Amino acid sequence: MEKKKFKMPHSYVIIFMLLILVSIMTYLIPANEYDREKTEAGNTTVIVESYHPVEGEPVPVWKIPNFVMQGLSKQADIIFPLLVIAGSLEVILSTGMFHAYCGMMARRCKGKEKLFIPAILLIFAVIGITQSTNKFIGFAPLGVMLAATLGYDAIVGVAIVLLGVGIGFSTGILAPTTAVAQDIAELPAYSGMGLRIASFVLFYALTAAYIIRYGEKCKKDPTKSIVYGAEGVSNFDVSGTQVEIDKKHPLVLAVFLVSFGVLMYGCVNWGWGLVETAVCLFWMAFIGGLVYGYNPSKIASNFVKGAKNMTSAAMIVGLGATVALILSSAKVLDTVVYGLANMLSLFPNFLKPAVMLVMNVIVNGFVTSGTGQAAVVMPVMVPLADVAGVTRQTAVLAYKFGDGFCNYVLPHASALMGFLGATGISYDRWMKFMGKLFGLWMLLGSAILIFAYVIQYS
Repeated sequence: MEKKKFKMPHSYVIIFMLLILVSIMTYLIPANEYDREKTEAGNTTVIVESYHPVEGEPVPVWKIPNFVMQGLSKQADIIFPLLVIAGSLEVILSTGMFHAYCGMMARRCKGKEKLFIPAILLIFAVIGITQSTNKFIGFAPLGVMLAATLGYDAIVGVAIVLLGVGIGFSTGILAPTTAVAQDIAELPAYSGMGLRIASFVLFYALTAAYIIRYGEKCKKDPTKSIVYGAEGVSNFDVSGTQVEIDKKHPLVLAVFLVSFGVLMYGCVNWGWGLVETAVCLFWMAFIGGLVYGYNPSKIASNFVKGAKNMTSAAMIVGLGATVALILSSAKVLDTVVYGLANMLSLFPNFLKPAVMLVMNVIVNGFVTSGTGQAAVVMPVMVPLADVAGVTRQTAVLAYKFGDGFCNYVLPHASALMGFLGATGISYDRWMKFMGKLFGLWMLLGSAILIFAYVIQYS
């Protein structure tokens, strides 16, 4: 009798298994807490000397659905904008404008496809310097479309968008969470930018080389693709790129480019978030549909189609938030941080920055909010860094790397699971691609942090 091959469970099943594990942990980890206060800049931070036991309440498994509903409610300002963004992009996609211009790009880039990956990755990496990855979940199908046009698979399409923005945000050049962590560490906002810029360049070069190597291997032999033969993966019909550019397509392209320009300007200069992004793209869809000749009903039907395709991914955002809610309710998160901080003393001083990176990765598994992680980790790390001769700026950099890069491997990270849900790529197949790259990221990050210790980065 032939043995059945192991099939990775659905993303929802993976997250629920994680929630059950977290529920069990609330019975095993003692409840302790730090008192908290607000800094002059308005950021919440813990008082290190205040660590004390509290009356905790473990979360039984049967209460998980209650916390799921709380998570969905808490993430409503992400979930609903994602549905609007996906619906808006579907209106533009339905015009065939992207198909036509992608086909033209494919013909003109014949023989130069290797330049495509680093170019698109760089665009999104620069965007990610000030923006978080969640805002770009709706762009995942566009990444797959661009990649397929040039003969690459869906993994490459997701990677150039997701990891591009991830590099920009995780290296923390101008990320809001960098300023929050520096405020807690009593450092000027966005100080020490030189090493963060150098880190950006190094991580970009490593990631681009990794994706190019994978993409070219799969292009030569499609059976080498991690998603080869996988069911449910978004496949862009390359034959659709034979669509000719008609007289209305330039108008739709102009609306798209202007909308994207307004969006980027608003994000950088006016602090726009996901809600404002959705509003901007809603207007893009409405105006783009009209200039292409759609009537309101046609625009609405395409909008609903796109929003429906994003429903599964949007729900995962709420499920991912449930982990932190359960741990907070049981009051065990501070216990984990305290235990990790005590372990730091076991290592020699020059290795402590690299160990801080690992510690932040572990903490991020419990709470994926960058601001929330800074509030509990930085006040603990700063005095430990001072004693070990590690500069506070180095501690901030360790926090940024740890807060950022593991979000592309965690099974409950909302951005990652949102991208995978939007493109139909299973978590196990993504990890076959991402696992090795994450290991390389950790090695590079550790090397940078040890270098920061040597030069006394400030």
